[in-house]
Amino acid sequence: MRAALYMGLQQIDIADIQPPQINDHQVLINVEACGICGSDLHTFREDWQPEKNVTVYPEGRVLGHEFCGVVAATGKNVTRAKVGDRVVGMSIGGGMAQQVAVYDLPGTLCKIPNGVSFVEAATTEPMADSLRIARLSDVQDGENVVVFGLGIIGLGVIQAYRAMGKKINKLIAVDTSDVRLGKALQLGADHGVNPKRQDVVSAITELCGKSKTVFNEDAPNVHVVCDCVGYIMKMPGVPVLQTALDLICDRTGRIMCFGIFEGDVKLNLHNLIFKQPKLIGVMGYDDQDVSDALAMMADGRIDRASLVTHQFSLERTAEAFRAQDNYAEAIKVVLLPQQPAAQVA
Repeated sequence: MRAALYMGLQQIDIADIQPPQINDHQVLINVEACGICGSDLHTFREDWQPEKNVTVYPEGRVLGHEFCGVVAATGKNVTRAKVGDRVVGMSIGGGMAQQVAVYDLPGTLCKIPNGVSFVEAATTEPMADSLRIARLSDVQDGENVVVFGLGIIGLGVIQAYRAMGKKINKLIAVDTSDVRLGKALQLGADHGVNPKRQDVVSAITELCGKSKTVFNEDAPNVHVVCDCVGYIMKMPGVPVLQTALDLICDRTGRIMCFGIFEGDVKLNLHNLIFKQPKLIGVMGYDDQDVSDALAMMADGRIDRASLVTHQFSLERTAEAFRAQDNYAEAIKVVLLPQQPAAQVA
């Protein structure tokens, strides 16, 4: 089979390798679509934790844990899928190849509902992540929410809040890309803020107003901040977490930390002590989030197809990574391993 092998810092080789052999508890999937995750991009760009989210073959390592396709074979103990089923595979690497082996477990294998395309289904895992962030934030009616970072996760958080029917007072999106800000407004954000043109704290305070701390000091009236950025070394400015601490209201505020940190950061934690917000780390999702993400795609509550800005054949995987790294224009880049290069725009 053809596969994209991660060979080290910013190096992807396309090669013929031996297909995976399944055991009695696995299914073999012909991969139809595989998204490039932010963590894949961190690995490609910075050689960040290259042992994570890969399947290791004798020929090299294959990234890709946001994939879907058609079941080609099943082990004798498999009960949740049969040959020909359309399925999503998650939580393991190896999706940037024509085939991948997946265990027959709820957290790694789910059937795709009718009406959901392979390209949409390849965004299931990030949508499940977004649902987990939105749910753990426990937004109450009338609260103000700020979402930093409008990649597939941050935009999914906006979709999740709207699909869940949350009566948010102001839902504010923050990003340096006007393309992503425009998409956020289409998906239901009330306002967009671009740090290249505005002071983020001042702009959001003007939108949300002020609240008082227990020390009778003014603080922005922001109840939830979702940090879907983390720390990206090539991006200038203070880490989003620092801005979140400055923005969050007193005592009842929640900061959702999802974005990956590419390196060490320096923070002033004054507001963590004096405002006493909840600082909540979010990693992954549960089975219900996955089921709900697929159901929301199937019944039209969320539109994932419009978030896929680029599609590439497997042969152009290195080019696909560079496209995903073009932050100003790309949202989600998806590989189509079964499609010849000539048939993928």
